[in-house]
Amino acid sequence: MKKTYTPDKEDRYFSRAVSNALQILDLLRAEPTPLGLSEITRKTGINKTSVFRFLYTMEVTGHVIRDETGRYNISGSGLEYSPEITPDRIKETALPHMRKLRSSYSETVSLGALLKNHIEVIQVLESPHLIRMSNQIGRIIPPHASSIGKAITAFQDEAKQERLVNSFGMLRLTEKTILDEGRLKHEYSEIRRMGWSHDNRESAIEGQCFGAPIQLRGKTVASVSISFPVYRGLKGKELQVMLEDLKTTANNVSAELENPGIRRNKTK
Repeated sequence: MKKTYTPDKEDRYFSRAVSNALQILDLLRAEPTPLGLSEITRKTGINKTSVFRFLYTMEVTGHVIRDETGRYNISGSGLEYSPEITPDRIKETALPHMRKLRSSYSETVSLGALLKNHIEVIQVLESPHLIRMSNQIGRIIPPHASSIGKAITAFQDEAKQERLVNSFGMLRLTEKTILDEGRLKHEYSEIRRMGWSHDNRESAIEGQCFGAPIQLRGKTVASVSISFPVYRGLKGKELQVMLEDLKTTANNVSAELENPGIRRNKTK
């Protein structure tokens, strides 16, 4: 955590309240796991009432999130692996490739990013079809029951996998949702082998979705997906072509994140 600035008595422009709020954000950013109100109070030395007010304000404004146990964590500023790889940069890089994928298949294309202890939708291009699988920016993605969540979680180490699953909860979303830990770990292994993930009616009864990981310097930081109603699902050779297009989309985004100067396939 950054060293706390102690202002001179004559520093009339210094805001103690802003400084304390930033101190709390620095603490949450530095901690590997969410913190409770009492822990934050003890670690910062700020009185508990003020800490609560700061946290409440930052939760309302979207700067922090509170999990089901009442503990707080940093939000949206998020990606752990590289400070320069922000959700905004991932969106900007991925958007032209997402447009091309949606144009090819006329289905909903979504982008999710790994934040500190959860996976969140950061961009959505909806299908033009009247009946479609929708998504929502800001939605927290299940790491065990969605193609984006599984594509990201599968490529984390075991400790991080458990942290992501435990943070969301092993919840049953449909009758198809995987609830067995052994089966889920096997599926993660298969995803690493194949390079893509599949949500087959596991998060929505009549929907399915395929996802592919976006990587930077060997770390999976995001995932792109394509989703559609089951009755419109592709099969055989058409499905294989779509999966290759999906993986190519993810690989092109990964390459541009690694080297911002390149533009694969002159995508617009």
